[in-house]
Amino acid sequence: MSVFPITQLFPGKLYTTAISGPNIQVLDTSTGDIRHKVTDSAGPVRCAAIDQGFRYLATAGDDKILKIWEIEDLKLVNERQVLMVKILAIYSEHCLENFQNARLRSSSRRTQRPSSSLTKKQKKDALSSHENPSGGSLILGHTSLLYAFLLSQDEKYIITADRDEHIRVSWYPQGYNIEMYCLGHTKFVSAIHNPAFAPAELVSGGGDPMLKIWDWMTGLVKHEIPVWETVEPYIRIRSSKRKRGADSEDGSEVRRKGRGKKTKGKGKAKAEAEADDVVETPVIETSENALASNTGDSVGVEDKVEKVLVIHKIETTASRNIIFSAVGGTALFSVAYPGNGAPAVIRALELGQPVLDFVVAPQDNRIWVTLDGNWSDGTEPRTKCFVLAIEISESGELSKSTSDSPVTRTLNSTALLPATEDDLKRLELYNDLVAMPKGFEAENDPEGDTAPPEPEKQSKRILGRLKNKQKVLDKERELAVAVDDEVKEPDAKKTKSDVGGQQDVDMAEAQ
Repeated sequence: MSVFPITQLFPGKLYTTAISGPNIQVLDTSTGDIRHKVTDSAGPVRCAAIDQGFRYLATAGDDKILKIWEIEDLKLVNERQVLMVKILAIYSEHCLENFQNARLRSSSRRTQRPSSSLTKKQKKDALSSHENPSGGSLILGHTSLLYAFLLSQDEKYIITADRDEHIRVSWYPQGYNIEMYCLGHTKFVSAIHNPAFAPAELVSGGGDPMLKIWDWMTGLVKHEIPVWETVEPYIRIRSSKRKRGADSEDGSEVRRKGRGKKTKGKGKAKAEAEADDVVETPVIETSENALASNTGDSVGVEDKVEKVLVIHKIETTASRNIIFSAVGGTALFSVAYPGNGAPAVIRALELGQPVLDFVVAPQDNRIWVTLDGNWSDGTEPRTKCFVLAIEISESGELSKSTSDSPVTRTLNSTALLPATEDDLKRLELYNDLVAMPKGFEAENDPEGDTAPPEPEKQSKRILGRLKNKQKVLDKERELAVAVDDEVKEPDAKKTKSDVGGQQDVDMAEAQ
């Protein structure tokens, strides 16, 4: 019988909170007893976050409702409608930060307990494209989808990463002030981490074959750690691309993005999104030479199967070791934080099942790993395991914990709730393998269209406007040449700390 795997785990001194599909469970950390359990009728919990004091839990799902729970009794404190389906959330010291990761490519902030009344600010105005039912304030926006973000250790800056290989450092909460860009990735950035022992540095990873360590205030790369050769043998879930002419499950032919009759406006964007969802599916490797697709085989049509690197998460330990995992990988990886000039040695601990998530427990520096216990390589029956406790030595060696804690026993037994095959498909555990890569289809499809797209015909009105603009630009260039070449040097850009210090000086002089 299949059960819901535990997708997120929050171990604390008093309580441990587990997320599995639509289920939220609170366990007593010392005894392992399940104290409270709630099932969200809206479907799977897509993301969750917890505050530093382990008092409140924030969850969000497909119903576009952000919910705040009290952990002690799992009581729903507040809920608010948001405009995005997929949400990334973190807790800051003072309030809940909810950052929306979807087509609008924006980030916004919400207080922990917003009022329930709809104010004038929340209603749609002439400059808004939609209403703001949750009352959030916009912090920043990207021109591409946001994949990762964090607040700096002092919570003065917000660092965001997107699908277009950009890492941006902005003031917080004045996100319109961009402090720095960290540019150097050639593929999407899916995970970033700001170590507590090195607050001026940033570790990033995604689709590139290496991790990068930045001085994020200067935008310079300090170190690069190649990881692909070590990670690649452990990736057991692959990305499948159905070739042109493949049939969908209902028998209709799937038309891929960029082919066929063109559409305009919103219809074109909708058609492209639907095409992406249909033709790209993760494939589970069931043996060394055989692959089984979860969408079935089509007669006369072969699926392209590729290994794709997607760094899922990056963390560090107090012993200055970097811990990371890859989507669809069956191992957890560690490497010593660079700094002494020694070559990076990546250590892998094979766990036998795909790693869904992991968390470094602050109280004992133990690493809790959640696994897809329903997965099987098809070779021989094995004991299903959904949660493991991992220990790490000072040198970075990973090993399974020999002590069997009450929480581990409960999470691998009574905390597992039954699920159907449809329930498991709705979890979309490996969807990042096909959703995050950019241009993967064109790079791996030899039958794809290679001819450049035909330029769109411009109307006479548009051509006239372009001609007038060109005349204006030519006139401005002529005037610029006539002006004296001496240009005053701009003032050096002040960092946020400098601005704050100057304000203090001005106030002192005023007094």
